[in-house]
Amino acid sequence: MQCTKYTTSVVFVRRYLSYGYRALPLLPGEKRPHPGLVPHGLKDATGDLATLEVWWQACPECGVGLLPGPEVLVLDVDAPGAWERLKEEHPALLEAPRARTPRGGVHIYLRLPPEAVGRLTATTKALSGVDLRGLGRSYLVAPPTTLPTGAYAWEVALRRPEELPLVPDALLARLLPPPPPPREVWTPVEGASPARLRALLEAYCHRVAATPPGQRHNVLVRYSVAAGGLIPHGLDPGEAEAVLVGAALEAGLPEKEARAAVEWGLGVGASRPLTLGDFGQEGGFWAKPFAQNQRRPGRHFSDFGQRGTHNKTPWEVPTPWGGEGGGPWR
Repeated sequence: MQCTKYTTSVVFVRRYLSYGYRALPLLPGEKRPHPGLVPHGLKDATGDLATLEVWWQACPECGVGLLPGPEVLVLDVDAPGAWERLKEEHPALLEAPRARTPRGGVHIYLRLPPEAVGRLTATTKALSGVDLRGLGRSYLVAPPTTLPTGAYAWEVALRRPEELPLVPDALLARLLPPPPPPREVWTPVEGASPARLRALLEAYCHRVAATPPGQRHNVLVRYSVAAGGLIPHGLDPGEAEAVLVGAALEAGLPEKEARAAVEWGLGVGASRPLTLGDFGQEGGFWAKPFAQNQRRPGRHFSDFGQRGTHNKTPWEVPTPWGGEGGGPWR
């Protein structure tokens, strides 16, 4: 039985790799990555066949996780009736590669036009009952994976990313964020230019995405509090939430946990605005986070404008997960 399952899984994995996708092993009977084989989750997904064969030799019962590139959008449709509505509104979706899930949902594989690549995230909620997956940031449970509720199966066979049908124009228009409002004349306050705020936010997200297991939840909370401290200076809270959750998903945290941590952290931070000044000055905060701030003895990170309006550092703020800035060691 194990030999047969290993052979079947490897046949599918070889096909996925030949099409240009990456793959990773999932815990038998579950949707999450196998921690013993891929301790960094989707970050360990690979297109190297020899590595994948070793993984499935070690655990023939593993399911298959499929990681598409940034140009591939997968519609994860689970809500009853959502697929029926999509088919009626966009008949072209019937021609797209489609996998059926054990509970009757579908994963629909589509290609983004070049101008749309990078403009969507897994946090986009434009369609009721539909989640956005793929995009180089989230993996899909793929056939021949079997769960206690049943098996995944292709209803329309997968194809290479460049052969996937484009997202229908009308559907893409619903998914893409609205165009930015006309630019207004901006008056600097405490040196917090829009470009500087974005640079700080991007730096925070880079740190979150690069955090190893065991620290991911706490680091996400800390940087969410820091980003919240930029909201009074003009940072868009919706943008902050979207990119922080996206970075947390890239680090491997579950979406529900990531959203809760980011929402809490932004709320706390918004009530304690960061003191922004040029680096090297008292209370300074630079776009390269923590690079210019002094560490206190016993601290692992710098003190987010320790003489500013943050009278507590983010990890000294009690959180819903217990302790001061504490949380699950994920």
